[in-house]
This record gives sequence, structure tokens and C-alpha cells, in this order.
Amino acid sequence: MTDKKTIIKQVSLPAGIFLAIFTGFILLIYFGLFKPTFMRGSRTKMDSKHFLTQENREKNKAATEWFYSQNPEEITIESFDNLKLLAYNLPAENAKGTWLLVHGHQSGPLREFATLAKFFHELGYNVVLPYQRAHGKSEGTYITFGIKERYDMRDWILKINEIYGDTTPLYLEGISMGCTTVLMALGFDLPSNVRSVVADCGYTSPYEIIWKVARKDKNIPMVRLVLAVGNIMANLLADFDFTEYDTFKGLRYNKLPVLFIHGTEDNFVPIEMTIANFQYCTSEKQLFLVEHCPHAIAHFIDEEGYHKNVIEFCGLK
Repeated sequence: MTDKKTIIKQVSLPAGIFLAIFTGFILLIYFGLFKPTFMRGSRTKMDSKHFLTQENREKNKAATEWFYSQNPEEITIESFDNLKLLAYNLPAENAKGTWLLVHGHQSGPLREFATLAKFFHELGYNVVLPYQRAHGKSEGTYITFGIKERYDMRDWILKINEIYGDTTPLYLEGISMGCTTVLMALGFDLPSNVRSVVADCGYTSPYEIIWKVARKDKNIPMVRLVLAVGNIMANLLADFDFTEYDTFKGLRYNKLPVLFIHGTEDNFVPIEMTIANFQYCTSEKQLFLVEHCPHAIAHFIDEEGYHKNVIEFCGLK
């Protein structure tokens, strides 16, 4: 009896220590990686750090105020998994077509697209700016880095065609995660009125960008193990897998022209990811690199070049 108690004590102590360490490890990954990365966020402030200069911030602020002054309507769709998603819709008089503009991770449509929305609208195009799932005015708890969002883009395209008709030219543009979302959506059999795509600084897959941030930006130790546990959490809590889809699968059978854009000093999404997407793309394509440009603000750093390349590549009139 004594021996049995002794054995239990000898086993229970290390088992308890292991359980405490294991629990702490899981909680650390949940609160340190999973929650801030994959759950609803609201980093939509027009901070100078994002825009690099106060001048760019003020330009975006003015364009945002202009956009709201146009009284855009709010339109909604129901996602395939029963979320109510919302977008701003700003019609143009005698519109030449429509632009669907898709924002990035924990951002918002006007933080990234206010100036471009004004640019396209003044060219004579309708503009539609959705809040991605788990952002802003759209429902949802989990951000899936394009995995589920690609279905939302397909459904926004169908919604736009309900409003403006399926013969009205439709153009797609995404920045950062929005770019990846759009490229992934190219894997669907999209309506024939979708004419071309602008892919601005997107990553290739959820796993690759998460690994890059965890390993190179955050210098997290045992990164492969951490990501494996994070991926289990993603499967159990958000019903998606880091590796189930990527931009290459979206581009595999794509026939639409794609203009790829990236800043040469992007320290968040490596420029090599856009180059990989560009090389994999077999449809008509063009690569526009913006010198001395950090992440997601190429249209501020080289506004003239950005506009010129988009107009010429997409054949805008």
C-alpha cells in the first residue's frame, strides 16, 4: 500500500508539472498568436505609421470624407456560412463599369481604398467596398486569411451583377489579404463580365505568411510546433486549415488578366510572394514594382505610376 502511494506521488508530481507547462504553452499560443491574428480586429485608424507620412494620412482622410459625403448606400449579402456581410456601394452616373475593392487583414475599406475609390469613381465607375468577414460592419468572429473569404468575393460579384447587370464590366482589386482573397477567388468559374484583376502586395498562402511573421518578425522559438498547434486551433475553432488553399490553386486555371503590384521595401509581405504569384500566373499579366515603398501604400508612394499602370493594363477609358 505504501509502495503504491509512493509511486502515485512520484508520478503525479512530474505529471502535474508537465500538465501545467502544456496548459501554459497552449494558452500562450492562443492569446499570443491565435486570438490577435485570427479573431475580429479593428486596426482601422488612419495612423501616420501606416501611411508613412502625415501628408498621406491627410490625403486619405480627405478622400474618406469625400466618400461619405457622396452618401454611399450599404448593401448586404449572406455568406455561405450564414454571416451577414456589408459593403458600401457608390454608383456613378452613366457608369462605364464597376470596381470591387477588397481590404486587408484587420483593416477597413476606406483605410486602404479611400483615394482609389475616389479615383475610380471620378473616372466614371461604380465602386463597391466590402467589409471582409470579422471586420467592421460585417459579421463573423474569425479571419481565415482568404480561405473562406474567397467564397465571399464570389458572392459579392454575384450581388454586384444583381444590381448593375451581368453585362456591365467588373474589375477586381485587393490589397494585402484582400489581394490574396481575390486571387484565391479566381479559382471559381466567375461571370464573363469580370474583366481584369489588380493584385496589390498579396501573400501566397495563410501558412507561408503566418510562418514568415512568426519566424522572422516575431522571432518565435519552435515556430513549426507553434504553427502546428495554431493550425489545430484554426481547425477546431474556426473550421479552416492553414494549408487547404492558396493563390496558386486560384491562379491555376485563371484566364483573367492580372496586374501584380508590390513595394520594394515591403517588410510585411515579402516581395518574393508577389513575384511567385506573377511567375505562376499563365494568363495575361504585368508586374509593377514601386521603389522605396513599404506595405500596402503603393498608390500613395507613386500615385501617378499606379494610376497609369491600372488605366493602361485594365483598358479603362
